Amino acid sequence: MMGRNTIISLSLVVIIIFMGLTLIFGQEDYTRDEYLLLQRFKIANSIFEKAQSYYLEGNYKKAERELKKCLEKMPEHADAYFYLSHISYKQENLELSLNQIIKAKENYKYITQLKLNREQMHIIQIQDRKREVQEIIDGLKQKLSRTTDQRERSAIQADIGRMEGMLTELDSRLSRPMPTIQKEEEIPADYFYLHGNILFKLKRYKEAHEQYQKTIELNPKHGNAYNNLANLYYIEKEYQKALDYLNLAEENGTQINPEFKKAILKALKKTL
Repeated sequence: MMGRNTIISLSLVVIIIFMGLTLIFGQEDYTRDEYLLLQRFKIANSIFEKAQSYYLEGNYKKAERELKKCLEKMPEHADAYFYLSHISYKQENLELSLNQIIKAKENYKYITQLKLNREQMHIIQIQDRKREVQEIIDGLKQKLSRTTDQRERSAIQADIGRMEGMLTELDSRLSRPMPTIQKEEEIPADYFYLHGNILFKLKRYKEAHEQYQKTIELNPKHGNAYNNLANLYYIEKEYQKALDYLNLAEENGTQINPEFKKAILKALKKTL
């Protein structure tokens, strides 16, 4: 037969498991459908992170495969489209790359909101669990005050210790800084930079110019965007602007092509 101490501990385990299951759907701010959507995003994001690792290793074939899996799970995953666009760009499949970067930008706001919601739900869940753990501790302490049996008291005190340890861990999790998430409307500068590169290769120079200008607006230290604008101004025979932007590229850490600079200076000299 089970001893009294064992029964107390097993009851506590059941309470903890039940608490973990019920708090998920106990939020007034989140419906079951919203919770399932966030869970789907969580799964898709884990696939994306695997794809990202392959991409950074230079294994584009495996990265592409995982990115497509990610999009099967979450067709709105902006970052998956962004990385696929990079891969298509490297493969010189420019029309596909263009389509993918457009989808990445179109879905960025939606995915950012999901990230925000996920972090908010995570905090709410920890806060709710903390309240429930505290209620269990209070109940155990009341039971302890009414118990005279020494063995039972020892078991209750052990359970209180375990629950207080859980409370400390929950406090620690709440105190950890959450990942910084950009505001909904702030599409990253590199999205615009890649978009500009694709348009540049397609010789859609005016549109590329707009994308590079937006890149610099979001990140004034984006040396590569300055460099590419210098190329555009050179094509447009605006040599002074080409030189100015090339100098800005160099000032912001981009290694410029010295032959290109010579060509600009030579062209500029002819106009004087």
